[in-house]
Amino acid sequence: MPEVRATVRRRRLGRELEMLRHARKLTLEDAAILLMRPKTSLSKIENGKQQLRVRDVPFILDKYELDDPARREEIMALASKAAERDWWQKFQGVVRDPFADYLSLEESATLIFKWSPLLIPGWLQTEAYARHVVAASRMWQTEEEIDKFVALRMKRKTTVLDREEPPQVWVVLSEMAVRQRVGAPDMQVMKEQLEHLKDVAADRGRPHVQIVLLPYLAGEHAGLEGAFTWMRFDSGPEVICLEALTSAQYLEDEDEVARYAIAADHLRSAAQSPRDTITTLGKIIKEL
Repeated sequence: MPEVRATVRRRRLGRELEMLRHARKLTLEDAAILLMRPKTSLSKIENGKQQLRVRDVPFILDKYELDDPARREEIMALASKAAERDWWQKFQGVVRDPFADYLSLEESATLIFKWSPLLIPGWLQTEAYARHVVAASRMWQTEEEIDKFVALRMKRKTTVLDREEPPQVWVVLSEMAVRQRVGAPDMQVMKEQLEHLKDVAADRGRPHVQIVLLPYLAGEHAGLEGAFTWMRFDSGPEVICLEALTSAQYLEDEDEVARYAIAADHLRSAAQSPRDTITTLGKIIKEL
């Protein structure tokens, strides 16, 4: 199989296969002989740099003597996901490789915690708000590029909040994020954005989504170092994402993830309750 760009999905699958190999106490050379594959091919698969056909995975699991049905099912599901065409490929030209990795993680997460101190998160934005934010970044050269990235951001709403079996979503927003004025001086863009945010926060049809506000009066807090997203999955390590407009860095070291998880707990504790957040959003809307 040809070498391809290492994606998050392929890296996660490769890491699972590597763990199984280590559990059997096999060297890369031993495993290559056992699986009747070139050593270089197996190395690329474990590094996520070579596509693995789904139909080949059961053979590998058999050779690695994996008998646990649930574990086999998890790895087969991961292999199927790794082979799928990403929905965001149609937005080619505005999605860079690191951001594609982020979207892949976001799509497969079972829990997403997001601390957003400056802006409303992308999948909670209205189209008008998103357009002003994207245009203000000066990252895009043409209106067509802006249109395409805004369309991508709107699509993320369904892939995160409204997909089948959606993740548990916790969003902690700073008061600065909801008071930062975006759009025309008449505040219509901000009014619509905050109304939308309030509606999502109060939507009983989305019990998996919790939105809370961290007020100015909370003082110093655990999120002063900047925005982050913490994701958990059915299998594989948890990930911390540091997201920019068109790129993202992700951290998987257990100690680093643990520190961010503690910060997330402190932020939730310092924030208003979901009910009080809805009340505060209503007051801010009236002030505009």
